[in-house]
Amino acid sequence: MRALPDDQTWVLDLVSPDDARRSAALVRHRALLADATRSRQRADDIQARQGWNRAAENTYRRRLDLTLDGLVTAFCRAEDPAVRSHYAPYAVLFLRWEERFPADLRTSWPCSPWTTKERVLRDFTRGGVPAEQEPELAELLVVALRRPYRCKDWRYAGLLRHLAPAEAIAGLDDDRARFARHVLAHPELTISRFSYPRWLAAQAARPAAG
Repeated sequence: MRALPDDQTWVLDLVSPDDARRSAALVRHRALLADATRSRQRADDIQARQGWNRAAENTYRRRLDLTLDGLVTAFCRAEDPAVRSHYAPYAVLFLRWEERFPADLRTSWPCSPWTTKERVLRDFTRGGVPAEQEPELAELLVVALRRPYRCKDWRYAGLLRHLAPAEAIAGLDDDRARFARHVLAHPELTISRFSYPRWLAAQAARPAAG
């Protein structure tokens, strides 16, 4: 796995409540992304003329590694648990960015942010949540339950068994919260994007009490 620079603490400002700091981080991120895009175009031009070129591909990837995308990708590709834990805060930062400033994210990501969101949530579901990230991910899960549904929010259901914020969910009273409690009560369930619609249909088909 490539070693990434660890001096990229500026990416934390992408979710800063301070407008000036967030704006500066966003400008920096977009400039780096534009540089990576130009590198991608040069690599494509070279490959169109000469075939696949490792140097051109590596240059593009190094440019992209300077953005938050590189840090999130490092998390998702990590096989060593220590490396995964090191980059996990950046994966949570991506989810926080989507939660707080989705419009900024949509215009500042090299691919579909929803694809990345699904990949990150799937990785946390399958690989587990490092203890240091449990409180923030539990908060993000509850926020997802409270807000109107967003693309790939269903993936948060897979985190319920890692985080189980039962007390916070107990205070919510709508269908999605009831489904979350159902997931917690049935650990044998396999969660997919069809799980919630099927559960809703089953509830509607149940005879009314009394």
